[in-house]
Amino acid sequence: MKRFLLVIFLIITSLIFSVKISVLCSPDNADALKWLAQEFMKQNPEIQVEIVPLSWEVLYPKLLQDLRSQAGSFDAFTYDVMTTGAVSFGLVDLGEFMKQHPELVPEDYDLNDFIPQVLEESGKWQGKLIGLPFYNNTMLFYYRKDLFEDPKIKQAFKEKYGRELTLPTTWEEVVEIAEFFTKKYNKSSPTEYGIALMFPRTHTLFYMYLLFFGEYRNAPLGIMRHGTADLEFGEYFTADHKPAFNSEEGLKALEMMKKLMPYSPDPLGSDYGETIEYFNQGLVAMVPQWTGPYLIFKSTLGEDKVGIIPMPGRSVSGQWALGINKFIPEDKKLAAFKFIIFATSKWADKNKFLRFAVAPARISTLQDPEVRAADPRVPALEVTYVSQTHRPRIPEEPRLEDITVEIFSKILSGELPLSMETLNDLAKKWEEILGK
Repeated sequence: MKRFLLVIFLIITSLIFSVKISVLCSPDNADALKWLAQEFMKQNPEIQVEIVPLSWEVLYPKLLQDLRSQAGSFDAFTYDVMTTGAVSFGLVDLGEFMKQHPELVPEDYDLNDFIPQVLEESGKWQGKLIGLPFYNNTMLFYYRKDLFEDPKIKQAFKEKYGRELTLPTTWEEVVEIAEFFTKKYNKSSPTEYGIALMFPRTHTLFYMYLLFFGEYRNAPLGIMRHGTADLEFGEYFTADHKPAFNSEEGLKALEMMKKLMPYSPDPLGSDYGETIEYFNQGLVAMVPQWTGPYLIFKSTLGEDKVGIIPMPGRSVSGQWALGINKFIPEDKKLAAFKFIIFATSKWADKNKFLRFAVAPARISTLQDPEVRAADPRVPALEVTYVSQTHRPRIPEEPRLEDITVEIFSKILSGELPLSMETLNDLAKKWEEILGK
């Protein structure tokens, strides 16, 4: 009887003193976060962590609605770097929180171990630390390694173009290779198309444009004309925060996108999922994609067939950070803080990469011998992290994005002329939004 009463007492006590927190996240973060939550709860049984995956299209509006209403219906969340400025008002100042609760920060946590640019871009806003880097996503260039290394294919390419079939470092080189691997232009091509492109009228087009514009915007002439971009405004802007795309560099980027479109299956109608499938099915020889699909490619095609290099020209960042809702009770803030510290620790950063391919945010992970031996993406990631382009993080970003993807889509489809006049009209619309 006494033992029974003790058990009941312990159960009631745990219910009284436990704290439950909910963490909203993007689906591509979810598996890693669920595993980390289980590991965290083993060490912290007094805190219950619920991971709630939501699609990007649902997650962002939900975050804004809840933060604006101060409802506090969730406690922590992952946010895309491009939404930093928009959600920053509703995030706990983690720098101040750490000063108030130093006992909750492990000695080996080490903020300086985060890749500096990643911590600055995904973790900070206007000098304040509002998030901790969790998923250092970026775009890589995947190619069919077996095809690029096939002697017969290499010989056929040399005969057709008068040069060796090499891994591309510029989009001009990609155009030639994509043509070669497209059956319509080369009947002996082993693939139907050369490259899978995703230029739909969604936020995807907004970041895909930077893969092309970034190369020209950051070239010596582009820097001379526009200055060096800062992390709050990104490459879409000049150094003095005016639109930079209504320029020769902006025109050249769209021209290059249009040049590649004939060598891609349905570029205007394809998005993330479709381009992954095109590469998986052997329909294309190349695809620019985020870090996550590597595991899919590896399991479907085999590691020996999947090559990975940095993006020709420049990549674009797609980082996700973990932040805490400012409008929740103090006990939940403490619990959420303990969890996001655990989920972004050195141990977590390494193991989520090895187990779930969630790209690392820490220097120690990239330098770890086990990580380097386990994943062929690491050399490409090292190059990409220090050279990638950036989308705007300012609060007006969603409105700028909406009008831009509409205009870019019409340019690529031929509904609007690819001209400086078209881009100047778009730039004026940007200035009207920014002026307000």
